[in-house]
Amino acid sequence: MSDRVPCINPRCRRTFKREHESQEIICGKCFRMLPDATRREHRGFWRELRKWDRRIARTSDELKAVRMRAIRERISFNLGLHWDAHIKAPLLAPDKPAGLDTFLEEVGL
Repeated sequence: MSDRVPCINPRCRRTFKREHESQEIICGKCFRMLPDATRREHRGFWRELRKWDRRIARTSDELKAVRMRAIRERISFNLGLHWDAHIKAPLLAPDKPAGLDTFLEEVGL
């Protein structure tokens, strides 16, 4: 196992120090290349996760903490889905450029 993790963009050569076993990272430059709506949505998920982490840390009622952890896990799951569908997938399989080959392929020739 190497001690470095590459950016998920295959055309980017940046690496980062490994902190977890199954870690995926996108560098800041590649993240800024994503559409603005995608970036806002991703940051919103992280904002919600941090909000629920703070609420869980402040509560002393264990029943409330259990319910809050369930909400946090659901947000975490949605964040993972968003990562796979809207951040990782477009970088690994970019759209074909518009051109004659693409047009002929769409037409079926």
